[in-house]
Amino acid sequence: MRDKQVEKILTPTAARKNLYKIISNVNRDSKPVIIQGTDKSKSAVLIAKKDYDSLQETMKLILNGQIRDAKNRENDESVDLDQMIQDLENE
Repeated sequence: MRDKQVEKILTPTAARKNLYKIISNVNRDSKPVIIQGTDKSKSAVLIAKKDYDSLQETMKLILNGQIRDAKNRENDESVDLDQMIQDLENE
């Protein structure tokens, strides 16, 4: 079953013939393209650099626990930032 986010699956030959257009479309639409030969285990995915950077940042936040911490604070009582600064200055 193909993922809805994947626009196309291309052979290496087809990708080579239309590489500039494929790169342009991937960047415009933020939809990855799978480049797949006969050995599916040696396939590659072409994604936009901005999407790659976003994935890397998300992985970093997951690995260092920041997403977990934010999720844990999600239902915390809201804090007035001005009041917090004033309290810190009075300590």
